[in-house]
Amino acid sequence: MMDDRQQANNVQGLIDNFKKLLALNLDYARLTAAEKLTILLSTIAFYSMVCILGTLVLIFVSIGVGHLLATTVARVAAYLYVAGFYMVLFILLFVFRKKIFIDPTARFISKLFVKPPEE
Repeated sequence: MMDDRQQANNVQGLIDNFKKLLALNLDYARLTAAEKLTILLSTIAFYSMVCILGTLVLIFVSIGVGHLLATTVARVAAYLYVAGFYMVLFILLFVFRKKIFIDPTARFISKLFVKPPEE
């Protein structure tokens, strides 16, 4: 039979192993959270830059199209056509905002933070 000292050593060994396991799981959780946060923030930064540069390109293209249309119709009408196009585009984006923005964002976030079910 084991004496009390051996049982105490076994219990202490189990407690030490449990503490190590808990510390390793905590470190793993921290590293996983840091990785997910890095991916999320870099994606936000990338798409922010794309939006900023896309906006600048869109402004210059709009001015060019306005000038081009001004050669065929009145200058005010040309710029109103361009503004009307953007108004229609805005309305379409507003109507389809769930399909264009919300669903892909939710899918990205859920893939990032939730593991797919194992079969």
